[in-house]
Amino acid sequence: MNWKKRLTYFVLGATMVATAVGIAGCGSDTKQAAPAEKMKVVTTVFPVYDVAKQVGGDKVDVTLLVPPGAEPHDWDPTAKDLKEIGTAKVFLYSGAGLEPTEKILEKDVLQKAQPVELSKSVTLLPAPDEDEDEHDHDKDHKDDKHDHDKAQKEDKHEHEHGEFDPHVWLDPMNVVKEVDAVVEAFSKADPTNAKYYEANGKAYKEKLQALHAKYEEFGKTQHDKHLVVSHMAFGYLANAYGFEQLGIMGVSPDAEPTPERMADIVAFIKEHNVKAIFSEELVSPKLANAIAAETGVKVYVLNPAEGLTEEQAQKNVTYLDIMEENLKTLKEALAH
Repeated sequence: MNWKKRLTYFVLGATMVATAVGIAGCGSDTKQAAPAEKMKVVTTVFPVYDVAKQVGGDKVDVTLLVPPGAEPHDWDPTAKDLKEIGTAKVFLYSGAGLEPTEKILEKDVLQKAQPVELSKSVTLLPAPDEDEDEHDHDKDHKDDKHDHDKAQKEDKHEHEHGEFDPHVWLDPMNVVKEVDAVVEAFSKADPTNAKYYEANGKAYKEKLQALHAKYEEFGKTQHDKHLVVSHMAFGYLANAYGFEQLGIMGVSPDAEPTPERMADIVAFIKEHNVKAIFSEELVSPKLANAIAAETGVKVYVLNPAEGLTEEQAQKNVTYLDIMEENLKTLKEALAH
């Protein structure tokens, strides 16, 4: 009996050892099959973030620096933002004067991140004249005050006063060119997944071209071409589809209009029988409502796609979603 018991114990022991070895082997295989670490990408504003997400898909980890609900023109990077940039392999920003490049492009900030300015991919429009010439009669006595105000704001908002209109993404065909720039940047930084980025870029460009075709058709059939907007963000859209933009404020939404400017807009609306004024989610509608009250026109929301509201961010709203909604709004507002 003793030898039988010994044999039984021996078999049981051998079986347990084999099982343990098998489990260890499986654990080793699982570790080897773990997904590769995603490439770290940091972006400044929503339009850039969205392109990065569309091209990068599940191969990239994308961070957005300007938070939902914030007005991008007012963004001043925090120490945390600057540190985050240095953790990226690719750093994407829009450019053309939108962001404070004197801060975000410092070598100590970038570390090993490769910076890419997307607006370099497109033909830039000059910044619209914010009526510096329309009121020359009171220019002289305002010069001293202007110089004082400029000195106060220069450090904080220097990046807002460039010579170009920074809202390049409001022409979908500009975004097509930016997609190519992102595909190139991602493929260079992560050549293993180059074909993946190229495929994503191609698929997204087809959607952008379809969006462009819808706007183009609308522009051709629309008789009322006047866009009275809160701030002059829609120059690229107007230029692409044959509209005329008239802004209550300038390129920056904090550029307060003069009383003369407000009077000019009221007169323009009455003279051209304009039926709609377009305000924005991230800008106070106070001025638009004041003009609407005086002229009897209706206020609509037209999104410059600069940033998302908290609610939009939670719903993962995309650039395409915003532009489709804008087209719907334009059709409704200008149909009267």
